[in-house]
Amino acid sequence: MRGREIGVDLLEHLTPVRGRVVRSLTVGEQRSSTEPLVVIVPGLGLPFYTLPTARALVARGLDAAVLDLPGFGSDRPWPTRPTIHAIGLTAARWVETVAADRPVVLLGHSTGAQAALTAGLALSAHRRAFSVVLAGATFAPEQRHVWRLARATPLAYREDQPDEVDPAELYRGRAGIVAMLHSGLRDAPEQRIAHLPVPVTVTTGVHDAFMPVEWLDLLALSARRAPSVRTSLLGGSHNNLFTHPDEVADLVALAAEDATRAR
Repeated sequence: MRGREIGVDLLEHLTPVRGRVVRSLTVGEQRSSTEPLVVIVPGLGLPFYTLPTARALVARGLDAAVLDLPGFGSDRPWPTRPTIHAIGLTAARWVETVAADRPVVLLGHSTGAQAALTAGLALSAHRRAFSVVLAGATFAPEQRHVWRLARATPLAYREDQPDEVDPAELYRGRAGIVAMLHSGLRDAPEQRIAHLPVPVTVTTGVHDAFMPVEWLDLLALSARRAPSVRTSLLGGSHNNLFTHPDEVADLVALAAEDATRAR
């Protein structure tokens, strides 16, 4: 079914998932039902800043869908609670509804990386034709306290600008964002990733203080069940899906090859 046009190249799709409606955004219509689909799970539930990467992926011949979870991008009722695990489980159910028979790349950024890890673990119980990309994954063990996180924040966004965020999304999600941060601070991705049995890519921006190289390496080393683990240091700081979309898309294209081989 064709989505509703909401911009020059953007389509909005509303998909029923277990009695709730999940909103997703695509750059044009999906072009294949068998080739890999990149499913983007944004950080803090803010879809807007991920759109440059979605466009770069489509330019490379890939289909990409940005999930609006928990739902800050629209005025509709949120389809899930604003916690990383609720978002991840809903994302997994959306994949099973929309892309049950095609390879999938779960691209999660920031707290969305934590949610994508949850989705990957849920999907791995009954499928292998997917890979997981953790970009700018939060939170390094030494930052799992509010004041330590606050100290790292200015450095994490040193190359980013305010226009990378949609004010309407930020306003609608203002209460939920706090809940998501607390949820992310209680998580230990380095423990959970040890149980993920699919190809994993871990990446960060060279100036992203939320994901220093030591944290990237720890996550990669912890992915003990993954058949392959790729690490990559890209340009930019935390929001490099907005500032360096082509670099991110090139890396995700390799993850799409991983997902296809796993089929």
